[in-house]
Amino acid sequence: MTKVDEKNDEERLAELGYKQELLRALNAFSNFGIAFTILSEPMSVLPLIYLGLGAGGPQGMLTTWPIISVLAACVAASMSEIVSSYPTSGGLYYWSANLAGPKWAPYASYMTGYFNFLGLSGLCAGTAYAFGQFFTNCFIAQPDATILVGSWAAKFMTLIAGILSLAFSGYLASFGSRIVSIMGKACFWLNSVGLFVIVLAVFFTSPTKISPGEMFNTWSNLTGLPDAWAATISVLLACLTYTGYDSAAHLAEETTNAAVQGPRSIGYAIIGTFVSGYFALFLMLSTIDPSQFSAIYDEGSYGLMIIFNNTVGLKAAVAFNVLLMLLAISNMYGLIVTHARMAFAFSRDGALPGSSWLHTLSASQVPVKATIVITIINCIILLPSLHSNAMYAAINSFGVIGIYLAYLVPILLRVVRNDRFPRGPFHMGSFSVPVGIIAILFLCFSSIALVLPTVYTNPNDYTMDDNVTLDDAAYREAYLINFNWAPVVVIAVTIITNIFWFASAKKWFKGPPLDTETKWQTADASVTST
Repeated sequence: MTKVDEKNDEERLAELGYKQELLRALNAFSNFGIAFTILSEPMSVLPLIYLGLGAGGPQGMLTTWPIISVLAACVAASMSEIVSSYPTSGGLYYWSANLAGPKWAPYASYMTGYFNFLGLSGLCAGTAYAFGQFFTNCFIAQPDATILVGSWAAKFMTLIAGILSLAFSGYLASFGSRIVSIMGKACFWLNSVGLFVIVLAVFFTSPTKISPGEMFNTWSNLTGLPDAWAATISVLLACLTYTGYDSAAHLAEETTNAAVQGPRSIGYAIIGTFVSGYFALFLMLSTIDPSQFSAIYDEGSYGLMIIFNNTVGLKAAVAFNVLLMLLAISNMYGLIVTHARMAFAFSRDGALPGSSWLHTLSASQVPVKATIVITIINCIILLPSLHSNAMYAAINSFGVIGIYLAYLVPILLRVVRNDRFPRGPFHMGSFSVPVGIIAILFLCFSSIALVLPTVYTNPNDYTMDDNVTLDDAAYREAYLINFNWAPVVVIAVTIITNIFWFASAKKWFKGPPLDTETKWQTADASVTST
């Protein structure tokens, strides 16, 4: 097994096939701050807590959170090994190319890159939709409100607010690496303090206090699906949280000592998210009386506002929604910064349409053109949210599935080609393959769980006045609103990218340059042990 010695950042980047173009101005804390912000519980646990109350309840959420955290840590550990060996902004798709070998490098990197690209778009669009919901909830909650939950006015307001938040986040992401360094630290503190303020205020003002024993024994299934099915999808809250920490890799070319700091950022982000997330879940759930589960679940993403109203009151509830909007901006900022670096690297290797135009930097060494295009794409992805509030969960699921598939490919290749993997400064030794296998199984399970229907549309609820004849139009509308569109999007993306690959890209895309330190001379070459 080969060993990649610790080298100067620019020297190692040159061995990976690239010259230093981005400004290397991020330290360890800034890189970690961005990763932790993207994992932000206020953008997953809080707005989607209604989903957990309906599928598993407190018992399901409090049981699955630590389990999924451990499994996500296996994924993070495997990714940390790879980023330690290949610290480049290309991240996942570059890893896939080098681990697949010369023959399969173009296809493996192409598919991984597009799943990564579209997954990041889904995550960012989902956060923008959450921003829009927080904004709209401030108006819906008013006693004399003229905007109602689920109305076209509410959907339109949510969409416009989401688009404006993306535009502002994209503008912030257009500043240079020195600003990114400052923002990374600021985002960490904003998310940490913001989460603690909200959760502690709700806990201490709530007249309801559910004991830990009761919470761990309170099962809830409001989905209309069998309990076994509900138990399976009870993992969604945690799965939707543990994603996006590949930002540590995409920011590698702007981070000093990236081969060491990248793995640390990923590890610290996972640990921090486990602790703060479980703390938030435990305290929030202890304030919700089981009799309120159905009302909160039925209101969907507005359910969080009900929890706030029942505890801190209307004025504080509105203030908390404003705070959540700020946290959403920080989350989108981290995602757009990450995505822009990924797109910069992907276009550097000619994989994206208009690559020569996208692969340009501003005077402050920022991929501004890529940032603009990404922001526009995210706005377009938001448009289907006009269809239903359920689209928020679908958009998030699509983003997470895309990211998980992009994680899966390089980790799978790393396990299969273990004898050809060059060790970086961070390595798990004999635990590498077992941990990698656990990570692969978890990513496969999670990807399946994320495409399962989350609610059953009962035909008996949509009958005519005789309570026998099915109202086809009403049932069809309800079914389409409740339908989980994530698998449709993922399958469509997979088919389209493969068609484009075999029809066109296969002829001209050669993949990224292979690592000159460990490059295989032939498809079946062996890596010399040292």
